[in-house]
Order: sequence, then C-alpha cells, then structure tokens
Amino acid sequence: MSDPSRSLNIAVEEKVALLEKALIRERNAKKKLEAKLDQKAQVTLAENKEFFDSYEKATSRQVQLQFLASLTQELLLDKSIDESFQQFSENVARLLDNCSVVVMRINHDSNHAIWSLREIGEHWQSLTWQKEYEAPIKPMLATNESIWHRFEYKDSDKRPSYSNLFVNDTVLYLLVKVSEKERRLILFDISHFCYSDDFKQTLDIAAQQFTSAIKRRMTKIELAYNYRDLRNTVDELKSTQQQLAHSEKMSSLGQLAAGVAHEINNPIGYISSNLHVLQDYLNIYENTFAQLPEKLVIQLENNRELSFAREDINELLNACITGVERVTEIVASLKTFSRKEQDEFSDVVINDVIDSALKIVWNKLKYDHEIIRNLSDNLPIIQGNYGQLQQVFVNLFVNAAQAMNESGELRIDSAVVSNYIEVNVHDTGCGMDASVMRHLFEPFYTTKNESEGTGLGLSVSYAIVEKHDAMISVNSQPEQGCTFTLKFPIANL
Repeated sequence: MSDPSRSLNIAVEEKVALLEKALIRERNAKKKLEAKLDQKAQVTLAENKEFFDSYEKATSRQVQLQFLASLTQELLLDKSIDESFQQFSENVARLLDNCSVVVMRINHDSNHAIWSLREIGEHWQSLTWQKEYEAPIKPMLATNESIWHRFEYKDSDKRPSYSNLFVNDTVLYLLVKVSEKERRLILFDISHFCYSDDFKQTLDIAAQQFTSAIKRRMTKIELAYNYRDLRNTVDELKSTQQQLAHSEKMSSLGQLAAGVAHEINNPIGYISSNLHVLQDYLNIYENTFAQLPEKLVIQLENNRELSFAREDINELLNACITGVERVTEIVASLKTFSRKEQDEFSDVVINDVIDSALKIVWNKLKYDHEIIRNLSDNLPIIQGNYGQLQQVFVNLFVNAAQAMNESGELRIDSAVVSNYIEVNVHDTGCGMDASVMRHLFEPFYTTKNESEGTGLGLSVSYAIVEKHDAMISVNSQPEQGCTFTLKFPIANL
C-alpha cells in the first residue's frame, strides 16, 4: 500500500478512537447526570411524601376535631337517653368508615332490648332479643366501663342469630353504665383497627365525654325524681300537720262540748221533769175549774184574763216542753261528738249503709233531685257501727238536698282506692268558699237559717268517722257544687 493510503487509514483510525473515547466520556457523563437526577428525584419524592403524609395527617386530625366538636354540641342538647345513644353511635360509626352499629340495653330484670343500624342514613331498627345473645356478650359485660374494647370471635363460635348482627370477625364495643340496674353496650362491626394513635385517642376522648354526659344526665334525672319525692313528702307533711292541728282542735272542742253537755244536762233534766209535773198540775186546776158553777166563774173580776190564760197556758207549756226536748237532743249530739270510747263494731258492707241512708231521705230527694248511684260491686268488708255510719250518710244527703234547693244532682261513688274504700258524695248545689270549709266540722257552725239546723250534723259525722279510723274531707267552690270524700280502712288487710 502506498504511503498516502496508509497515512489516511491511520488518520481515520485515530479519529475513530477519538470518537469512541468521546462517546465513552459522554456515556459516563450521562450516567453521572442520570444518577444525579435520580438522587435529586429521590430527595424530592421523600420531601413530597413527608408533605403528603403531613397533609393526610392534618386532614384526619381535622376530621377528628370536627367529630369531637360535633359530639360536644350533641351532648349539650336536651335529648332522651335513647336518642343520645343513637346519635353518639351514628357519629362514631361515620368516623369508623360508616360501619354498622348495634346498641344493646341490658337490665337486671332481664328486660333486654336491642337496636341495629346497618348503614348511616337509614332508620334504627328494633330487633327481638334472642337468648343466644347472652353467651357472646357475657365476657363484654365483665370488662371495664367507659373504655373501648375489641372482641374477636371465631367462625366456630358464631351462632345463627348472633352472626346476623355482624359481618366481620372483629367487634369494637363500649360498655356504658346508665343506672344501677341498667347498662348498655355499643358494638361496631369493624374489619380492622389499624388506626393511628391520634385516632384512637380521639375515640377514647369521645367515650369519656359520652359516658360523663350520660352520668350527668342520669344524675339530673335522679335529682328530679328526688325533688319530686321531696315535694310530695313536704306536701304530705303539710297535710298531716293540718290534719293533726284539726284533730287537736276538734279534740279540744270535743272536751268543751262534753263539759257543756254535762253542765246543761242536769238543769235540763229537772226543768223537763218540772214541766211535766206542772202540766199535771194544770190538768188538776182545769178539772177544778170545770166543777165550779159557770155563774161563779163569770162573776170573777179577771174573768176575761183568766179565760185567755186558760186557753194559752197549754200551748205555752207544750212549746216549753218541745224546746226542752230539742235542747235534750242537742246535748245528746254533743255527747256523741265528744265521746272517744270505742263502740261495738262489726262487719259492715258500706254499700248497704249508703242504700239504707238513701231510703231514709228518699222523700226529701226523689221528686226534685236526680240520684246517681255509682257503687262498685263486691267491696271489701269494713269494721264499723252500722247505725252511726248510717247517721253520717243521712247528714251528708240531707245537707246536699238543702244545698241544691229545688233541683240538682246527687252522685254517690264507691270504689277501692289503695288500702281504703273511698266514697264520694257529690252535689251540684251552691258550694262553699275556703272560709266556710275551714270551720265546716266545728260544732254549732252553720250557714243555714236558725230553723234549719244547729250546726252539729257535720261535727257529729266527723266524730263518728274519726272513731272508725277513717277520714273525711271536702272539696268545693262557690256555685260549683260540693264533694265529700270518705276513706274507710279495709278490714283484715
């Protein structure tokens, strides 16, 4: 080969070698550049991942805080216990990826109940309690209250009626004490519990807030019940105090009546006796005048006055005797009012007493007044004095007739109320105000005309009722009628 050709080949080879070296340098530079780019991409990815993780964590935390804020607002609302449990369960179920939830009410008296919510937004369903539920929840009831617990069960442990409630094998539950006799289980059907510590802390805070709210609510309810019971007790004490004061007043009046009756009885006795003797003497004088010659009697200077006196003296004497008999009856009533000893009691059917008293006053009522008998059948027997109880009802019926004047309605009710036989005597008469009712059972107190009564009827009735260990009260308003209520203790209760 000629020298020019050889020289050309050498030059080409050198150029190729130089190009190969340049290519290798370029490849190495590219690799270094790619390595730098990859390293920078890794750093950027790590930085972005931290940012995305922080963003996701902040978003989750915001959801949790919104949940707690919403829960706090819900707990401040005045809702029933059932509504509070349902609302709380729905909020937690939303936080747990909208899982299904079951609420169980467990009572000491085995009056259990169960509610289920399959999906958020649907209505709660009330399910029938099954006996098979007791075994799976028994270990749950032995756990600490107000703390979240997980319960995992195997397929072999599932029962047909229990597996209907849950799909997954894991249950997150919360035990809440409502009262000494009632606890409730809130069970969430979850597929996992791989949540962050912040998330679990949020659930713990929610459980504590909810259980505390339920305790406060139950405390308020208990305080309300206690307040009501206390008010009832105070009212009963006031009523008892009034009854004791009234009984003491009536006892004092009874002693006064006894003293008055004793003081009046003796002079009335000899006045009555002397009047009858005087009547006999007058008969003797009349017989003597009858034997005298008529001419002799005519010649007497005071013949006219004597004739008038002879005609009027019998009428005056009879009026005196009638007045003394009336006073004697009043004294007898005072003795009945004041007497405290136990009379002879026997078995009495109160409806029979009412019917017999109605028969006595029938003529006073039958024409102008409507009588309504609402007497319960087969009332228990009471211990009492038939005649005295009859006197009580006669007094009440007569007073009712006088209060209604010419027309009205008299209604008599009898029934067993608690440990008593309660009898109500209601009339549609003129009624009375509070000032009259305060003195109603006091002796000699009356709103009637002097010719219509002495004011002893109700006081005597009160004494009779008291001797029977019974109670009598009155309820009335002017122009709205009057109701007397009698309560008789049931014998051998």
